This record gives sequence, structure tokens and C-alpha cells, in this order.
Amino acid sequence: MYDPLNNIFMSDRITTLDYADRWLRDGLHECGRAGTLEAIEVDVTLAAAILLNLKSEGTPITWTHVFVRATAIVLDRHPELHQLVGGNSCLHPSRVDICLSLAGNSRITPVLIIEDAARKDLRTIATEIRCRTQEATDESGKMLVVLRRLGWLVPFSALRRVLIGFALRQLWYRRKVSGTFQVTCLPQVDLFAPFLFNTAAALGVGGVRDRVVAVDGRPVVRPMVTLSCCLDHAQWNGMSAAIFLTKLRDLLESGVFADNLEPTGPPTARP
Repeated sequence: MYDPLNNIFMSDRITTLDYADRWLRDGLHECGRAGTLEAIEVDVTLAAAILLNLKSEGTPITWTHVFVRATAIVLDRHPELHQLVGGNSCLHPSRVDICLSLAGNSRITPVLIIEDAARKDLRTIATEIRCRTQEATDESGKMLVVLRRLGWLVPFSALRRVLIGFALRQLWYRRKVSGTFQVTCLPQVDLFAPFLFNTAAALGVGGVRDRVVAVDGRPVVRPMVTLSCCLDHAQWNGMSAAIFLTKLRDLLESGVFADNLEPTGPPTARP
């Protein structure tokens, strides 16, 4: 049955956003938006062999740990790409702090900041992510509770956005909540692109899939992954993202991300 007064069907249900949801909505509005999306295909044959070797030893390493470690190495080796802009200031960090998105139920997923990730080996990163994931999820839950209880103190969306925007222009705050580079891994899909972020760019990682690719003119099956990079044009240009993605691809295909771990498979030929 249709209710013309409220322009809804009687079976429809309308709820009011609580103040936590309102703060999160306005926070997303103030985040940087992607100026460009670039993507690249990576053959992870060698990386898959390394992971298989680690799993056979009982070491719980996942693809997320690999992509975090590899991203940190690339940014550490290319400091010209590693920067953070807030207001009229540009920070050139001395360490790479990776902001990893975690699974969550709110509009904004919990994040885990892995400080100085380029100086940590693969096993250390894996251990830190496993040990701190629940802590980061709990902290996100506590923040939502506080916003629901006290969010009404700033009842107007325009004022909330002003306050959030001011905070995000402070380099120390931006680094505290989003690290110096953001990474999101979503293995359930083939391609993932993070269009909202607080750093110069953000890496989106889809799932590793067996695909048919051409090697030396012949079709072969290889484990492949699509890496996407969304960038803020105020901080990076298209070439910066291209350099980042190609360096990341080369690192993953070479197996250098694994430090001194020895692979158990043949070297990768680029499709």
C-alpha cells in the first residue's frame, strides 16, 4: 500500500542515522578522493611457491602479509613517492607506516597501523597483524560507542565536516589515523579500488586467481593478482602511480619481499 503523504510504500522502513553513523558519513566526505585509478596484473608464481614453503614449515603467512611487506619495501626504496600532505605542509616520512584495512561491520572498517613496516621482516609483520587485529577492532568499536553517546554535542553536519577537515589537515593526526600509506586486500573479488583515503595514494588488492596467460607465445596457467592504485592528484601524478605499481610488481615477481626465505619453485617469466 502506498502512502502519498510520505512518498513511501507502507512496507518500506525508514530509520534515523545515529550520531556515530553521522560522524562516519561526514568523515568519509572529508577524505581524499581518487583523481586517477591505475591497475596492473602481477604473476605471483614465485611468491606462491614461497608461501607454500612457509606453510609447509607451519609458518602462518598469508597474501595480505606479503602485500603489506612488499608495499613498505617499495616506498622505502623510493622516498620520492613517500609523502603526506596536510594543509600547506608536506611530510617526507623517515619510516613507512602502513595502514591496513581490516574486516568490520561499520561504514568505516577498522584499520591497523603497522609502523616502520619496511624494517620488519615477513614473519614479524605476520605476527603483528595476527596479534593486533582484535585490538584494532575493539578500539574501533569503542570509538563508535563514544560517538553514539557524545556525537550529539555537534549536531550539525556542516560543523562536523569543518572539525573533521581541520583535523585531517594536521599531519600528525593524519598519520596517526591513516599511517603514511593505505593498503586494502579483498580476496573475495578480482579487482578492488579504494576511492576514499587519507594518504597520497592507496593500494587495492584483489584475490590471487589461477588464470590463463601467454608465456613465450603459449597459453599457461599462472597464479595472478590485480593490483590497483588510486591516487590524490594533489600529491601524486599518473606517472608516480605507474612507477609505484611497476616497482611493486617487480618486487613481488622476484620474491625479494621474502628477505632470506628460499623459494621452492621456478623463477617467474612475465606474461
